[in-house]
Amino acid sequence: MILRLVGLILLLWAGKVQAVLLTPNQPKLIAGGQLEVLVEAASNQAAAPHLAIPISWQAHFELLEQVHQVEAQRNGHYMHRWFLVLQHQQADSISRELQLPPLQVNGENSQPLQVIVEAARKKTRVIPQRLSQPLTMQQQVDFTHAYIGQTLVYELLIRYQGFPVEPRLSPLDVKGATARPFGDGREQGFNQRGISWQEARWQELIQLHTSEALIAPRFFSSRLSLSGQASDSLYETETPALKINVRPIPDTWPKEWLWLPALGVNLDASFLNRPKQVKQGEALELIIHLDVIGQQARNLPQFKSIPSEHWRIEPLTEVLSDRMVDGFLVGSLQQRLLFYPKQLGSLKLPDLTLHWWDTQTHKAVKTQVELGSLVVVASGIQLEENISRPIEQQIKAGSQWHFSDWLGWLLLMFLVLAVLAVCIWLVKNQPKTPPLPPLNPE
Repeated sequence: MILRLVGLILLLWAGKVQAVLLTPNQPKLIAGGQLEVLVEAASNQAAAPHLAIPISWQAHFELLEQVHQVEAQRNGHYMHRWFLVLQHQQADSISRELQLPPLQVNGENSQPLQVIVEAARKKTRVIPQRLSQPLTMQQQVDFTHAYIGQTLVYELLIRYQGFPVEPRLSPLDVKGATARPFGDGREQGFNQRGISWQEARWQELIQLHTSEALIAPRFFSSRLSLSGQASDSLYETETPALKINVRPIPDTWPKEWLWLPALGVNLDASFLNRPKQVKQGEALELIIHLDVIGQQARNLPQFKSIPSEHWRIEPLTEVLSDRMVDGFLVGSLQQRLLFYPKQLGSLKLPDLTLHWWDTQTHKAVKTQVELGSLVVVASGIQLEENISRPIEQQIKAGSQWHFSDWLGWLLLMFLVLAVLAVCIWLVKNQPKTPPLPPLNPE
């Protein structure tokens, strides 16, 4: 209760009260622990509003429990409350300040979620650095346990001193998977115990195809020009092989569904300038946004063959992209479709449905977006006034003057002037009265 009051006071002090209030039960969280969040929002309806949790939250927290309560107020409104229990997913995280985007209730934003994550107290294995070896290399993937069809992010890290001369690196060799470059790589310098180092990183995307996957060792050699040495010296380093434990496609997964293993999915769709009515033969443009965590964009399903008895659907454009968000791969699809009505009347639009496999909970998940219905009228019928007629034309039409209106005003002004002229003439031609005699004649 105290945290809720403090949060409300801070919002009032900022000059704006949030329509949606988000209150965590604690300002600090031990890495891998649980966080309870209270969400409050007022509404004029007793039905539960739509609570939308941002997709970026899934990269840090797993939603364990969500409880909704509603309280009627005296002014006829309702106060809705959600109690969320979140499980932090990175038990080995370092101490950091975590700031996540606001969640939404019926399109209204809350304040951002700010939590300080403290590293768990555990004994870590310290690997001593051999300063006598000025060249090191290591390879790793984001997950060593994965499913067939899952995309892994592979990273190669090389640290060296001095200036490399004639560097040689063996290619990436993966058995049971395919790999492709991801990004341009980056290089930076750092100082360790008074010694300057250079660090180079490269990333690649690995697509698992078989039940066994093995990343072969990699070799790197280079002559390094070190300070204090008269000539270059040849140095070599090698990484050990990296085995990936691959799980098969579950037997419970229906064969007619496209296999899509992922960490999380966010699906959104909206019509471009959606009207209340549409004429037969006219097209509606639908824009679809799909983000999938833990999967590359080339593996995402495209909504090209959506079954519908009322609408003819044609694909327009597709844009694919891959990016890293908080250390996780996110594949994105932006697709544009055209909808043509087949008949007249109130027609239901088809739902967008995506089946995917949660690689963390090991369960099948269904994500669906309902598009609703639209009224289709004949091509010769005029649409509603506020839809078929632009606002500029309505204002222009409302402010037009006709000649008959001007003629009426001119006649009225002429009549007023004529009456005024007659009054002035009568005043000027009125006979003068003779002067009065004196009151006291002598």
